[in-house]
Amino acid sequence: MKKAFFHLILIALAVSSCATARYYGGFTPETAGQDMVLLGPVSNMYYLDKDNHEFFSDTLSGVSETLIAGLVDEMGVPVSDRIELDDKQKEEATAFMRYLVGHDAKNLDKFPIPGMLDEILEAQGSRYGLLLVAQGMTRDRKGYRKEAVKGALIGVATAILTLGTVVMYSTPDMYASQVFAVVLDSETDQVVFFNTTKPQETNPLHSEPVREQLSKLLKDYLK
Repeated sequence: MKKAFFHLILIALAVSSCATARYYGGFTPETAGQDMVLLGPVSNMYYLDKDNHEFFSDTLSGVSETLIAGLVDEMGVPVSDRIELDDKQKEEATAFMRYLVGHDAKNLDKFPIPGMLDEILEAQGSRYGLLLVAQGMTRDRKGYRKEAVKGALIGVATAILTLGTVVMYSTPDMYASQVFAVVLDSETDQVVFFNTTKPQETNPLHSEPVREQLSKLLKDYLK
């Protein structure tokens, strides 16, 4: 299920990338500084082994979540507290983010926020919740080198056979990383902010590229 979900969300992103855009629902930096908590974050990390077999990794997902939470604190994102989510809450959060990605930004305020997350905010006594969801992939370097050499040989052979009229060369991605951000308003049960980075060929477990992604997502709300 995890592997299938990863492929589904990538397809959804490819289809909807032109339609979905950054959305502001009257959520200003001043509003963010009043009463906002961090939900999660939630990470879905995958590992591609030397034989190109894809696996969902709880360990890598946990590393990613810890990294993002630390960067949120370091960068001065205006959250007053962090609320960790259990597995069911993470699944609901990821499903909701995938749902938002599939719609135009102008319609995002029409979708009620997930019940589980709404209950968390109300129990916390906080109106706003910043939900960050990351997805990414790392892979075995030996497998990457093997596929890269294979791709180069195929490219050379194709060029020779076609007298240079066709050149085929394809190297599989070593890394993939993308981060989504949404702010939930428990008072109105609406989305008041949404943004996402484009999928990038960068290590989702390295601090600097993730910091850069978060900076782009939340630049208007950083202290």
